[in-house]
Amino acid sequence: MSSETSTPYTPASTITFGNNETVSLADEIKKYKTKELIDFLRKEEDLELSEKVFEILEKEEVNGRDFLKATKQDFRDYGMNGGPASRLADFAKECKEKKKRAFSSYRSLEEVLEKYGIKSSSITSIPQFTPGKLCTCQPFSLRIATHVF
Repeated sequence: MSSETSTPYTPASTITFGNNETVSLADEIKKYKTKELIDFLRKEEDLELSEKVFEILEKEEVNGRDFLKATKQDFRDYGMNGGPASRLADFAKECKEKKKRAFSSYRSLEEVLEKYGIKSSSITSIPQFTPGKLCTCQPFSLRIATHVF
């Protein structure tokens, strides 16, 4: 009788397109320290988190890895109200399921342009980059060399 262990599938694992590897958003969040996590969550305005929530995350020293593993009850135990606790738990779950897609995984230029709302037939409508004016400052050493004493 042999005992066999299996590794369960987790949504935070990476997926592969051909030779191109794509990481999940969770893989990125796992690396966040507390301050980086709070900065990330502040940008998610639809979560409607108050300053009190960020203070709790700071006080409890919740980092990215902790955030992804936390449940609604964990957030409640940290001292959060039900609403923010529920929203954060749901958002953590969503983050574990989202994949970050590398540009190298797209099959064509049309796919990349489509992602940014540009029709490949209207590629000429993309404004070209025009550099700003350059300063024609004289280096200090050149001013000294041409100065008459």
